[in-house]
Amino acid sequence: MNTYAPARSGERVSRPRPDRPALLRMPSRPALVDLAFALVLVAIALVGFRTGFIGWEWVLAAGAGVVLGAAVAHVATVRTWSLLLTTLVLLATHFLLGGPLAVRGDLVAGVIPSLQTLTDLAVAPVTGWKEWLTLLPPVDARGPLVALPWVTGLLGSAAAYGVARRFAGVGAAAVVPVLLLVGSIALGTQQPAAKLVQGVLFALVLILWLVVRAGRTRAAMQNGAGRQARAVTGLVLLTVAALAGTFLGQFLPGTDESSARAVVRTQLTPPYDVAQFTSPLSGFRRYTEPNSADLFDTEILRVTGLPEGTPVRFATLDSYDGLVWGAADRATDGTPYQQVGSRIAPRTQGTTATATVTVPDGGYDGAWLPLAGSTTGVRFEGARGDELADALWLNTATETAVVPALVRPGDSYSFDTVLGDDVSTTMPAELDVASGGALAEDTSFLDAKLDAWSGQAGSSWEKFAAVAKVMTQDGAYTDGGTANSYEKVYLPGHGLGRLGRFVGSTQLAGNDEQYAATLALAGNRIGIPTRVVMGAIPGSGGVVKGKDVHAWVEVQQDNGTWHALLPSTFLPDRNKKPNEQQLKSEEQKVGAQVPPPAGVNPPSVLQGPDQAQNATDIKKKKRNPLDIGAWPLWLKLLVFALVLPVLLAFAAYGLIRWLKARRRRRHATTGPTASRAAWVWRDLVSDARSLGIAVPQRATRLEQAASLPETATARPIAVGANAAVFGPGDPEPEVATALLAEADDVRRQLRGSVSRWRRLRSDLSVRPLLERDRRPRGSGSRLPSLPSLTSMRGTRGAEGSA
Repeated sequence: MNTYAPARSGERVSRPRPDRPALLRMPSRPALVDLAFALVLVAIALVGFRTGFIGWEWVLAAGAGVVLGAAVAHVATVRTWSLLLTTLVLLATHFLLGGPLAVRGDLVAGVIPSLQTLTDLAVAPVTGWKEWLTLLPPVDARGPLVALPWVTGLLGSAAAYGVARRFAGVGAAAVVPVLLLVGSIALGTQQPAAKLVQGVLFALVLILWLVVRAGRTRAAMQNGAGRQARAVTGLVLLTVAALAGTFLGQFLPGTDESSARAVVRTQLTPPYDVAQFTSPLSGFRRYTEPNSADLFDTEILRVTGLPEGTPVRFATLDSYDGLVWGAADRATDGTPYQQVGSRIAPRTQGTTATATVTVPDGGYDGAWLPLAGSTTGVRFEGARGDELADALWLNTATETAVVPALVRPGDSYSFDTVLGDDVSTTMPAELDVASGGALAEDTSFLDAKLDAWSGQAGSSWEKFAAVAKVMTQDGAYTDGGTANSYEKVYLPGHGLGRLGRFVGSTQLAGNDEQYAATLALAGNRIGIPTRVVMGAIPGSGGVVKGKDVHAWVEVQQDNGTWHALLPSTFLPDRNKKPNEQQLKSEEQKVGAQVPPPAGVNPPSVLQGPDQAQNATDIKKKKRNPLDIGAWPLWLKLLVFALVLPVLLAFAAYGLIRWLKARRRRRHATTGPTASRAAWVWRDLVSDARSLGIAVPQRATRLEQAASLPETATARPIAVGANAAVFGPGDPEPEVATALLAEADDVRRQLRGSVSRWRRLRSDLSVRPLLERDRRPRGSGSRLPSLPSLTSMRGTRGAEGSA
């Protein structure tokens, strides 16, 4: 029995030697087995993030989350924490360590989370899932979205291991890993992350874990009989299951590579409406000479970092509606425009390059982002960098990017790209092209000319090359001439009416717009998938002037890739002008060409500097995540009806418990030393009563200690308090501190002897905080008003001798 007495001169107060903390002890063998299986299964389930992120950073975040989640669950199990306390510790871990281990942005001194880091960690688990599912996969694994694998690993491992240790049922351990696996697959991409790992290996490990857990509850056979047979049988079953899953599973329905994989991402992401932006080809004459914009000899872009002669693409136009070639919301293969981050997964092989694009004053202005090759990353700079980066949409099938905030003079950006060799400046003699090329619009007006132009050509490619050759040799080039020139009758546009007049004339006459549009229609009519590209071919030093802007065509090869045929493969020489006499002769027969009435642009199409004030109609401005007015309704309901009340409840719970602990500490460290020891016992009795334990009111401390449960060793504290109060002289201050430490141990024992609900009621009770610290009359010192003060005086000899 631990006895406390006042220290005499030269003596030390005896103190008990604390036992080794339970959480520092080596876990039992069943605990280690459950921990190993839980970690492996959760790690396999998190492999599903592989196709959703690009880079290794998400692996570090997920791995750290898995380890820390299991550590918290182990401590919670050993210390028998409540679900509420465990959740609070996991939340603290998430906010304190999620910054340096996952988000790694806006940190103070590279380690301490800033306000922005805490905001990202709070918002990402709520709205980050939707953002991640709507971005083009794989997403850059640098930024707030890395909090998703981090928090999944943290909570997933804590739940998997915690459930396995707190519930003895065999099947209970499988619930969390299976849910994680199903969730990672459903939230993944159409490309499987790891079929064998997430299919066969996960099933084998889970079955083995369930077998091991079942063996714990099964009675051992006499003399170990049958144990070897069980092991052999289990091994055979696992082997058969592995072989069946590996070799026979691929023949099951729905495992065909050609069949689309149903995931949440495909159902959640609608195609982006690019029809709101006017086709750049319809404004081709802005860059010709003469034109009102005066861009022909003006620098509109400066592109550095690309090999000389590399074409820069403004937009790929793969849809024709009879009026214009435009960009479809979905490419021919069904690929939609999707929002992308700073890094994009490579989709082809070739020469890598990094280019920088700057837009000078009076230069390029539009929603279509000039790029080259197959883009693998875009980084915006300057004052509008964040605004442009927040709304970048890319179609990976057409390699076309659109920025609703509009690229304007003064903007600058750089992009990483992969350049292939699928570009021709001369018409190839042979090319293995795909078949198809059907368009929604009727282009039968081309049939007569195609028969005449293709002659005796055999294959579809030979017919296509023959048409391009006729355009190069027999056609004339004109941009419409000046207002007083005879060329003014050659109007802009590439609608069916304009192209019908173009091919119906004795001599083809037009510019890139008419030639590229007609050749693309002819290719589709012949049976070759063909589309138009609007872009530019930089000149010396990467300078792009209006005269460097061109339109060309791309044909699809039989391997699915697209081959670019630059203007030199089908355009006549720019100096070859249409025949004036032949034009007059045709006008006498069919009449002069009259310009059609000006079309009305849709409200969302912006043209010219005088309409710049309306640009906000199509901008997607960056929104402050803390701006409550910009939140959608579902987020407001989630935050104010669920998250905020729960957080307030947690805060109130933690505040009450902290105030009680502070009050106990103040009682044991302030005031007369004898009263400190008395207060330690009084606070312990008060807490015991709040837990529902019947402690007599008017009784000695030893009698009150005897009324406590046997599991609580409170008698030494009662004896020590009596010795401090009734013993000779004043006790040392350390006596009350040591008594408080022992009282805290007894308090934990008492809490473990009651139900969780009773503990929660006790924690939320504020009655101990409302009790006043009274002093006895006539006493100058602050002595506690003890409930058994009279009995203490009457039993001084009895208890003091103890």
